[in-house]
Amino acid sequence: MRHRLYRAGCLIFLLLLCQHTSDCAAAVSAALQLCLTSVIPALFPFFAASTLAVSCGMAQTIGALCAVPFRTLFHLPACGAAVLFVSFLGGYPAGARMAAQLYRNGQCTREQAADLAAVCNNTGPAFLIGMCGNGVFHSLHAGIFLYCVHILSAVLTALVLRPKNIPAPAKPDDFPQTLRAAPLFVQAVLSAGCASLHVSAFVLFFSVILSLARQTGLFSLVLSVSAPLCSAFGLSDGTGVLIGLLELTQGLAHLTPHAGTLAARLTTVSFLCAFGGVSVLFQTAAVTDGLAFRACLRGKLVHALLAALVCAAALHVVPTSWLESL
Repeated sequence: MRHRLYRAGCLIFLLLLCQHTSDCAAAVSAALQLCLTSVIPALFPFFAASTLAVSCGMAQTIGALCAVPFRTLFHLPACGAAVLFVSFLGGYPAGARMAAQLYRNGQCTREQAADLAAVCNNTGPAFLIGMCGNGVFHSLHAGIFLYCVHILSAVLTALVLRPKNIPAPAKPDDFPQTLRAAPLFVQAVLSAGCASLHVSAFVLFFSVILSLARQTGLFSLVLSVSAPLCSAFGLSDGTGVLIGLLELTQGLAHLTPHAGTLAARLTTVSFLCAFGGVSVLFQTAAVTDGLAFRACLRGKLVHALLAALVCAAALHVVPTSWLESL
């Protein structure tokens, strides 16, 4: 039965592509421009840097400095401290990819890598402060506020989802042997390039999905059905939410002032950035070889819920005038 549904879905998808070829081509063209100007420049350097960090043993060095508090608080291997640090700077899916690399290098178990990927798949300051703060709200303070909410809710997610048992300290024999500089550098650059292409491929694909949803009227139907729910949360237009649940960047572009109140928009952006969208989930699966898809989905759902709650609570404390200022 499941296989028949897959085949029927593929057939419908092919027929829709043939019917809306020009619209899909335009969507791919726009998404490709987004990848070239935003996605790849933001992720490629951190992909390369995280690969170097794992291969040369820097993750273990950072882990040794944070071993006791990190293992005690989050019940995760000490080398995961570097993964959490990279995820807060490089954005998704850099942290999850680094967790998978630790597993491939033998520095943690498969289960530990999955647990790390679930809570270390976060977005970075360039996106939250630059794209969300300056781009969506035209306010540096709003971007800083969203970034702080994102970090706090990510830490809370790690506490909520922490494994039951504290992992044993790493042994010196578990540390990887450092490779020679030239092969290490070549491997890091090639690996980062491949990962960037994998991420970009899913951005392009989900842009096509969104285009077909608009052309077939499916998007308008879902939007009209969800309108009462969006209105209950202070949003007059749910377009940004629906698109953001699939592809984050395009969804944020629709959360303009006419979409709802400032508090509702901030809470929505906080929720969407923590979840990342379905596209990010598949990007994560691509760069981790499917290592932790279910764990990442669970982590993103918990993080999104906590981010929305933390943001809503913080808005009762932080003055609106400060958030609206540059």
